[in-house]
Amino acid sequence: MTFSTSRRQALQAGAALLALAAAGGAQAQPAGAYPNQPVRLLVGYSPGGPTDILARQIGPALSKALGQQVVVENKPGANGNIAGLETARAQPDGYVLLMGDLTLATNPSLMKDMPFDPVKQLGPVAPVATAPLVLVVHPSIPVRNMTELLAYARSHPGQLSNGTAGNGNLTHLAGEVLKTAAKVDIRQIPYKGSGPALTDLVGGQISMVITGLSSTKGFIDNGRVRPLAITGTRRSPQLPDVPTFAEATGLPLPELNVGSWWGIFAPAGLPAPVAETLNKAIERALADPEVKARLAQMNIDPRPGPAADLGKLLASETATWKRVISQAGIVPQ
Repeated sequence: MTFSTSRRQALQAGAALLALAAAGGAQAQPAGAYPNQPVRLLVGYSPGGPTDILARQIGPALSKALGQQVVVENKPGANGNIAGLETARAQPDGYVLLMGDLTLATNPSLMKDMPFDPVKQLGPVAPVATAPLVLVVHPSIPVRNMTELLAYARSHPGQLSNGTAGNGNLTHLAGEVLKTAAKVDIRQIPYKGSGPALTDLVGGQISMVITGLSSTKGFIDNGRVRPLAITGTRRSPQLPDVPTFAEATGLPLPELNVGSWWGIFAPAGLPAPVAETLNKAIERALADPEVKARLAQMNIDPRPGPAADLGKLLASETATWKRVISQAGIVPQ
């Protein structure tokens, strides 16, 4: 064998090894290189709402944890379904995510033509946070606790009015849960959001509201409304003297054990390594001291955890609110 032949064979062997190495590197790249471009975090509402504010609070810390920019994009409309549908149709590569909330569980039972199936077409990435709802009454209502409120409702059927943020909203459904479990007649009055309902409550036009603690705390502190009960399985550090609904009523009320919740979802079929990278990054973002402090000011409780926990929550909440909506006689629109 000549020197030139040996050299040519060696070069060919080296090229083959390089090709194999390159092929192996290309095969491993999608998981190992993620993320190598900005990540879009979709919000199904206009700027300024709780879901948008939460996304923007954790966005910078999530960008830092991922080493790549996370861009929050508002896609309002159809009670969150526009953003949800775009996420469901996106490539499952980790570059399109959704800041999902309770409407993913309620919309399928409230809409005749639900454009996608959240349980089947979205993949849970990580739970993010929960926030309590609080039942507050106008001080003119002669009750100091839930026992007295329910007794008053029974002795004055149809006279108490509950302002809600709209038909099918959690503020409405929570009131339906209470009415059914306690067997009381309380009129539900829908508004275009919790803000107008709170305004009328403070003005004495309605009797009560069940709404987010963050929007109500100031009115509670100055005595313009009176808190009687809070959702969740434990009392809020912001209102340690206010019992949970189960404590206050003596009824199980499992539907009110959560309140508002948020989680990050991706299109179904997200590769496990990418999902794990995102989950760990979200956990680190929520552990950031500045993020925790800002969320505490908003009365939002960070709740990171495994993706499976978010999947179980969505399935459970979907079944729960389907039953409540049916029992309340709410007709899908």
